[in-house]
Amino acid sequence: MRSTRVVAALLTAALLTACSGEETGPGGDAASAFPTETIRLLVPYTAGGPTDIAARALATHMEEELDETVVVENLPGASGATAYQQLISAEADGHTVSMTALPTAVLNYLTNDVGYTREDFTPIGVVTRVPSGIVVPADSPHQDVESLFEAAQADPGSVTVGTPGATNTHAAETRRITQLYDVPLTVVPFDGNSEVQTALLGENVTAGFVNLSQDMLPSIESGDLRVLAVGSEEPLPYVDAPTFVEEGFPELVQSTTTFGVIAPAGIPDEVRQTLEDTLRSAADEPAVVETLDERYVPEEFIGSEGLEELFVETEETFRDVMTD
Repeated sequence: MRSTRVVAALLTAALLTACSGEETGPGGDAASAFPTETIRLLVPYTAGGPTDIAARALATHMEEELDETVVVENLPGASGATAYQQLISAEADGHTVSMTALPTAVLNYLTNDVGYTREDFTPIGVVTRVPSGIVVPADSPHQDVESLFEAAQADPGSVTVGTPGATNTHAAETRRITQLYDVPLTVVPFDGNSEVQTALLGENVTAGFVNLSQDMLPSIESGDLRVLAVGSEEPLPYVDAPTFVEEGFPELVQSTTTFGVIAPAGIPDEVRQTLEDTLRSAADEPAVVETLDERYVPEEFIGSEGLEELFVETEETFRDVMTD
């Protein structure tokens, strides 16, 4: 009897040890088995916008790849801070992730005490990148950015530039133009691209610095709006306009909005790699690319390391602009 009890005790101990090993976290069996429950994909903005559309296309693909339910949760507010605070308070196991938009996410913590910095995030990868440009109404007297900038220098305060937000890439890049080239442009923030477009068509602002996204292209293609210059390093095949670089402003290549996925800091490496691989396969999935619009999906996938570099680059570019 005694030997039987000893054997039973040893078996119980072995089982407890095995169960404990499944919950060891980084490098343990639980990490290898990810995911083990529903995944929350947070969206820092309202439903129906470009970030939300990207999230829902991605969620469908993730469910198929990971064989687990993915729930999209819209948590708008405070330029994304509401969602990011929810993210960093979640368990760092990969079951809560969030969409993010750069440079807005970085500009928010550079200018406000929001309770987090990039060190609180684990970058996973990039979903889309949407370039920006300076746009004017069709009958604007300005045919290029040099003319627009000269008008601002000749009459400081007279040239107003509508931007889809006060602490986003467009507002920051407009201020950087003033800082780098002594061009006194007046930022007029609006709530999104559509409001800037309305202001442009109503000639309530001189120009707009906006995302050249699907919602802007119809007015550009119809000729109601003209693009003076784009903020990408290379010309865009779907917009008939030069780059700022070609116009003699080589520093103005930081206005592209990058939409990616982040997780809380400290998630296991195996989990991060699984999530990154899922984003990579999404970039090759025709149905996902069609929803996202192939014009905005990078030709080469940008993973965790690349998104981390974009966070650092954004900080270095805009820190002095936003703290002046």
